[in-house]
Parts: sequence; C-alpha cells; structure tokens
Amino acid sequence: MESVHVIITGGTIDSSYSPAEETARPNEYTVIPTYLMEKIKPYPALSFETICMLDSGDITDGIRNQIAEAIRKSQSRKIVITHGTNTMQKTAEYLAALPDVVQKTVILTGAMIPIKEFAMSDGGFNLGFALAEALSRPAGVYVCMNACTFPAGCVTKNFAAGRFEGLSS
Repeated sequence: MESVHVIITGGTIDSSYSPAEETARPNEYTVIPTYLMEKIKPYPALSFETICMLDSGDITDGIRNQIAEAIRKSQSRKIVITHGTNTMQKTAEYLAALPDVVQKTVILTGAMIPIKEFAMSDGGFNLGFALAEALSRPAGVYVCMNACTFPAGCVTKNFAAGRFEGLSS
C-alpha cells in the first residue's frame, strides 16, 4: 500500500471552539497526527508536515506556494491537505494550475465542525474519506467533502447549506 503525506494548514478541522468568542479558532498545534495515528490507526503509512495553523481566510498565495513546494518535495505521490473550507476551492484551483503538482494525487479536505472536542464533527469522516480517495484516485487535484470528491475548479462551498457542491456546467 502506498504512503500518504498529510500537509496541515489549520482551518476548522484543526481548531478549538472558543465559547467567549462563539467561534472556532485554529489550534496552536495540530491535533491531526495524534487523531490519525492514535485514534484511527489507518493502514497506509502516513507522514505529516505542518505549513501553518490558520483560518483559511488568512491563507495567501505565498502560503499556497509553500504548500506547492511541500507537494513537490514529498516522496509520496499521494497527498492529503487539511485546509479551512472558506478558501479550499481557491487553493485547489491554485495547485491545479501547477503542472508539476498535478502529477501527484492531491486531496484537500476540512470540516465545518472542529475535530477536537466535538463527537459529532464531520472532520473525522472527511479526513478518512480523503485518505481513501487519495489512495484510489488518479493524479490530479481534488476537493473531498461531504462524501463526495470534486475535481479542482468544479466545486463551490454553499455557505447557506453548509456543504460543498459541484458546479453546474
């Protein structure tokens, strides 16, 4: 079985809820490696790299370049990126425009509810689904949310419905 390299960028999936602010704030340190290795114990070998711990609204093209460089340097051909949902599709489109990046299978995923502290979070499901899709999809860049996988450029976040949807042609 191939290995999967997990690139961490923060977002709601890797946040904690702040009752005082009534919002999720990215954790200072990621919980994703501990969650996967100690709680889920997946079969593929996993490696982890943290680029940043930010709300996706704070992800810049400079950070997207760092993500692209991490993909290029990874020994794995299968990549999962945890990312905030508000700009996930923008990062997917950015990466899909880079010829050397699309030679690998790159899956972006996240959550509407933090994985830490919430038993009913969608984060664990989305993360597991993304790992499975990374192992089975051909090379390219995809967004994997809500039990569906969308090619980069063919997806949008429906803020009112709280889910990702394919773009109609």
